[in-house]
Amino acid sequence: MQVRKGSLLLLAALVAVVAIAAAAGPLAAQTLEEKVKEFTLKNGMTFIVVERHEAPVVFCAVAYDVGAANEWPNVTGISHLLEHMMFKGTEMMGTKNYKKELPYLQRTDALGERTIALRKEMGEWRFERFHEFAKGVLNAFTEDEKKAVGTDKYEQQKLLVAKIRAMKPLPDELASAPFLVEDQGVDYLEKYLEYETAWGEISKLLDEQRQYMVKDELWGLFMNNGSRFLNAFTGNDMTVYLEYLPANRLELFMNLESDRMESAVFREFWSERDVVMEERRLGENDPDDQLGEAFYSAAFTAHPYRWPVVGWMSDLRTIDRDELIRYHDTFYIPNNAIGIVVGDVTVDRVKKLAERYFGPIPRGPEPPRVETIEPEQKGERRVVLEHTANPKLMMGFHKPVYPDPDAAVFDVISSVLAGGRTSRLYKTVYEEKQLVADEPNAGDAPGNRYNNLLVIEALPRNPHTLEEVESAILDEIEKLKKEPVTSRELERVKNQIDASQIRQLGSNLGIAFTVGFGRLFYGDYRANFRIMERIKQVTAEDVMRVANEYLTPSNRTVAWRVQVAAEEGAGGEEQIDRQALMQFIATLPQEEQAAIFQKFQSLKTDAERMAFGKELWERAKAAKGAK
Repeated sequence: MQVRKGSLLLLAALVAVVAIAAAAGPLAAQTLEEKVKEFTLKNGMTFIVVERHEAPVVFCAVAYDVGAANEWPNVTGISHLLEHMMFKGTEMMGTKNYKKELPYLQRTDALGERTIALRKEMGEWRFERFHEFAKGVLNAFTEDEKKAVGTDKYEQQKLLVAKIRAMKPLPDELASAPFLVEDQGVDYLEKYLEYETAWGEISKLLDEQRQYMVKDELWGLFMNNGSRFLNAFTGNDMTVYLEYLPANRLELFMNLESDRMESAVFREFWSERDVVMEERRLGENDPDDQLGEAFYSAAFTAHPYRWPVVGWMSDLRTIDRDELIRYHDTFYIPNNAIGIVVGDVTVDRVKKLAERYFGPIPRGPEPPRVETIEPEQKGERRVVLEHTANPKLMMGFHKPVYPDPDAAVFDVISSVLAGGRTSRLYKTVYEEKQLVADEPNAGDAPGNRYNNLLVIEALPRNPHTLEEVESAILDEIEKLKKEPVTSRELERVKNQIDASQIRQLGSNLGIAFTVGFGRLFYGDYRANFRIMERIKQVTAEDVMRVANEYLTPSNRTVAWRVQVAAEEGAGGEEQIDRQALMQFIATLPQEEQAAIFQKFQSLKTDAERMAFGKELWERAKAAKGAK
């Protein structure tokens, strides 16, 4: 099971909560820094190891230096798609006979690439018209016809094509549309029927291939060997595969992860691509995702942070398996990966196993790096999105990241503005003026490796307006420019940030992410500790200077989600407030948090996870209403 961006993102929230709940005694940053050991194999793969012998478990991860920011136009979303495909097995895993599978992979690839070409030849406007017509034909199947085809996609497509070909003359909705069916001697309807036939044949070949496949073998091996946390996630800056295992199963991690780095086989590519495209469709119906995409697309005009991790639908439709293989071979190489091992292990054993399993994998050419720098913004940008969901405000200011010294000042500014119940926006906008339905949020986004944004989000409380909320937030920002924060406030904020890191360092997972991402993003596992040292040195004068330099109208992007009435007859369902849900879970006893997380881990489908998420959301609303 993978953490899929845009899918619900509840699991990512639960991970953060459980990482804190599972604390087994925090380590001071300086003590931890001394415990971190690092070594690099001859092929360039770096390993970071932290020995913690409190419990006989180990957290293991392989972090690849590739994410959505490494993509380019026409292939957006490929990093996330590849993450899905990495669970489909290898030449060793997930198969009874790989050689007998190969012809099926080759034939489905040929058909899949033909569907891409046909859709391009038709043009999207024709395809959409034909596809809507075909859905109507499918829905009009008689009960006997539905019974005859059952769930067999090949038989369904064969019957669909036969019924459309038998329509003589064609219905007016096709025949009367100029240049739709035929233009300059080209029969575009026939191209569409060839497209539908190809998809039926792909389905038939996949059904035949399954006789040689072992479904979810990698997943089963990990879980049957005591894994209680098998996951992966893709972000703008990285892709990470991770497992929590009994310490005596370290070799299993080394064996399976090295195998899928070297010999991944992307089985079921064409059907899994459809799964990712459906995830994309879900995002298009999520009001928060819609607003976020519009906001970041406006805030970034050059840098790849402007597109979503899940990618654009038109790009997903044209990615084929050969392109995915080339992407994997470019970025999934030892010298572009970091192994992270934290727990009841020894450095010597980790090194011995790493050399045995990862060592033989050849070093690859250095992957291309992101060189585009977002140009200075010269004027305010505003976005207005109309939706039936409640109004929402997003406000962002371009800012630097570490090692720029001003990055630490922004960590302080974020906490001063929205760092809990003592923060300024909480006390004024939420508590005193009661302009918002929940406390405003502020933080770095959409990534952390390249210059990003300070993003502030707020939900107006009825009957207050977006204008009122925006004005109140800007008032607080102006105070930062004109009035120095008090020494007491500054000290409190620094203590909060310090306490947050100490809590994070209370679990194997938190330690792994702290040192691992420091190494991945900045080339030094000590980076996040250096950031903390810089935060402690931030002065009130620094806050005023940075606020005046960066928090300006010309450096600002604002997005509003304006509520409009739903169309008559249009259905809709309440959206889950992810931030509020995470806050609710964090209030529960640690044992209950762990139970929730374990149940979420056991669910196999998006539908099951969504249903459980809704159940938790109802509890969260009831708890809030009872206060």
